[in-house]
Amino acid sequence: MVKKDTKVYRPGDQIHIAVTQNFERTATEFFDFCNTNHYNPSEVIRSCMEQWLERQQKLRDMMDSPVERDARDLVERERRILQRLREEGLS
Repeated sequence: MVKKDTKVYRPGDQIHIAVTQNFERTATEFFDFCNTNHYNPSEVIRSCMEQWLERQQKLRDMMDSPVERDARDLVERERRILQRLREEGLS
């Protein structure tokens, strides 16, 4: 598989998202909430993107880590992975 060059973003670059049919209400409520409570919507979105990426990277690292030899460690590792999947809505 050939990987396309990664776009490098610079300060001031715009990132656009599309509001889909099932996201109309959420988008409206989000921007209304931000406006009413004096939050910067762009800062909230950037913060959420950072948190999501950190969680995904930690989850990937957990899943890529070598298999532990001790059965207790395996059970605990599986429990942590399942918990992360539940937190991310993947199970």
